[in-house]
Amino acid sequence: MTTQPPETVFSNIFTSNAWGSTESVSGAGSELTNTAQIIRELPHLLRELQVRTLLDLPCGDFNWMQHVDLAGIDYTGADIVEELVQRNTERFGRPGRRFSKLNLLADELPTVDLILCRDCLFHFSHADTFHALHAVVSSRSKWLLTTTFTYRSLPRNQDIPTGGWTPINLEMAPFNLPPPRRLIVEGNVTEAIVYPSASGPLQFPQSDRSLGLWLVDDVREMLLRLGR
Repeated sequence: MTTQPPETVFSNIFTSNAWGSTESVSGAGSELTNTAQIIRELPHLLRELQVRTLLDLPCGDFNWMQHVDLAGIDYTGADIVEELVQRNTERFGRPGRRFSKLNLLADELPTVDLILCRDCLFHFSHADTFHALHAVVSSRSKWLLTTTFTYRSLPRNQDIPTGGWTPINLEMAPFNLPPPRRLIVEGNVTEAIVYPSASGPLQFPQSDRSLGLWLVDDVREMLLRLGR
């Protein structure tokens, strides 16, 4: 659905600060106010799962992740935007923490204990979302931790051009994943979802915005079941 390659789409978003945050070029969802609960809860989940290798894709500008306790974890932050990767390497790179350029829709992903894919799939068309899930499965990693909106009573999963935005519930069609093994509710406090209506735009808080945890084997089974 997109008329430009994803690298061009997201590089343009970065260079123009199209998501409008004054704190993070990755958008308001990466501001510390909206990630405080993840910063607190993610280390507990990683220890529970005995994660030793972590791929964070896309890592964005590392605005909030730099505050997460990743002791004992080999971290790779990857992004499709070359300039972001270079800047992160200069500012945050160190032993056990590296940054690399990866295209989730085209490149082979490394095998790790857990792939964190936060605030990404809701910018993809349905076709690109399935491409991304296939890349995760092909990596033979163990866990996928990714953004999902848990409510079912509001519109979800609109098919958009890649680079747009829509709330995504991975348990609903067309994705139909099983319930996540764990759920970190983010507690986003500044962003709203706007829906058009006959009486004017309606705004709903993103109170169901979460990180859902799936075994990659669960994702593989879903793709096979759907014939995708």
